[in-house]
Amino acid sequence: MGLFSKNKKNKTDVVLEKVSTYEKIIFESLSSDDDKYLTKLADKLMDGQPLILNFDKLDIDQANKVIAFLSGIVYAVKGEILNVQEKVFMFALGDVYQDGSMDDFLKEIVE
Repeated sequence: MGLFSKNKKNKTDVVLEKVSTYEKIIFESLSSDDDKYLTKLADKLMDGQPLILNFDKLDIDQANKVIAFLSGIVYAVKGEILNVQEKVFMFALGDVYQDGSMDDFLKEIVE
């Protein structure tokens, strides 16, 4: 093994990474568009924690404000937004979706 050899991950490492990502997911039913609250959510998103947010309790103007703000964060970190249900969205870094396991996880929780 040289200095520039590839670091191969075994299946156990991959499974542990997936579990830790799922454990970090933040599920929130938003009831406010308070700036301090949104900033805390944005900080968590930038730290790599996916957000699954339910916008059902917000009026249209509040929901638009939150989506616009978090969309900017997602763009800045090269992330993605996924519509999980009618008023439920997932905001996450792009690498969360790469292997397809997040899609499988979302299908399980939606059913």
